[in-house]
Amino acid sequence: MYLQSALALSLALPSLSTAARLFATHYDGKVYSLNLEEQGDKFSLTKTHDLTTCGGAGSASALTVDSNRKLLWCVGEGTPGALTALKVEDDGKFNEAAKVETRPGGVDSVMYGKKQEFLAIAHYGNSSISLFNIPFKDNQEVEPFDIVELPPPKVVTEKQSKSQPHQVLLDPTGAFLLSPDLGADVMHVFAIDQNSGKLNKCAPNSTIYYEKGSGPRHGVFVTSGEGHHARLTRSPHRPTRRQGGKTTLYTVEELRGYVCAFDVSYVSDGCPVFTPLSNCFRPYPDSKFPSESTTLAEIRAAGPSLHISVRKDAKFNGDDSLVTLKPDQKTVTDADLFSSGGKTPRSFVINKKGDLVAVANQDSSTVVIVKRDPQTGKLLKEVASLLVGEAPAAGVWGGLSSIVWYE
Repeated sequence: MYLQSALALSLALPSLSTAARLFATHYDGKVYSLNLEEQGDKFSLTKTHDLTTCGGAGSASALTVDSNRKLLWCVGEGTPGALTALKVEDDGKFNEAAKVETRPGGVDSVMYGKKQEFLAIAHYGNSSISLFNIPFKDNQEVEPFDIVELPPPKVVTEKQSKSQPHQVLLDPTGAFLLSPDLGADVMHVFAIDQNSGKLNKCAPNSTIYYEKGSGPRHGVFVTSGEGHHARLTRSPHRPTRRQGGKTTLYTVEELRGYVCAFDVSYVSDGCPVFTPLSNCFRPYPDSKFPSESTTLAEIRAAGPSLHISVRKDAKFNGDDSLVTLKPDQKTVTDADLFSSGGKTPRSFVINKKGDLVAVANQDSSTVVIVKRDPQTGKLLKEVASLLVGEAPAAGVWGGLSSIVWYE
């Protein structure tokens, strides 16, 4: 009798719902707070809050999640640039906690250090990487504690007139910081001084040199072992790879449109060495893009697969593509492509659970949520979509610039 009553009660109750928080930046100068509600197999994506911040119109370009401090670090690429700390409340509302002017052209940032007490910013428009102590207070006089000036390309062209760092990322040990330089066709590699936060340029044998005109834009590390993820030590001086573990760096190029893979070898004392694993290749069917305007944007990794966003291929009735690859895959078919749900997927992120992908489509200004199988890496279906801000007119720069999960 009790079991029958309990069963009847469970059938009468609605299925449990869960919620997730996302934040997006838009070149209208706003940061948007979004709420994703999941109930059963149905999803609902809504905008809850927005704020003009991070340098204002034309500036807000990237977010770094600092959930331990309940902060978002927003980088602006205007002139001057901007670094803004946004305090996040439990309901998704947020406000400016502190802000400071920076060098122009900030497009990405990353926290690092033993206590995440440092922040590095890639200045695409200023050929440099600036370093800040965080957190800092509003109205506090703040200057970068160091600025790394990047050398110009050896051969200057119209598309590559200067050094253009497009990302800053950490290796899995946290001992090294890398930056793909779209303008100079190199991957800069720095050893981190864990006490001061300063970056020491690694020797040339640790630098990755790409073919001229490649334009490396984005990279991701994959660390694995036999059936499990191998762990790397976090020593600032002697990072080593555990026996049986393997670390690979994957990068995508904007100008040439190739993905490249490099084996990462750690030595007892010194910077890692990156060895090409095979020829770079274009991750698209028949290795041919449909037009000269088609480019790669970002690469992400989760579980058994890599995902790459393709801009302006218009493969899905005008919408662009996400490519799914296995780490050792060298050819791509139409079955490996999935719709981004909009135009120009500039940014996308995978949640920690690995079952959802959020895409920020720049030119359609849509945030699209895609269901993902965390076991196989397969993208399954679009489950939610939302217009965030206004879509720019055709041929006009604007729209969404970045998206993050707040986890």
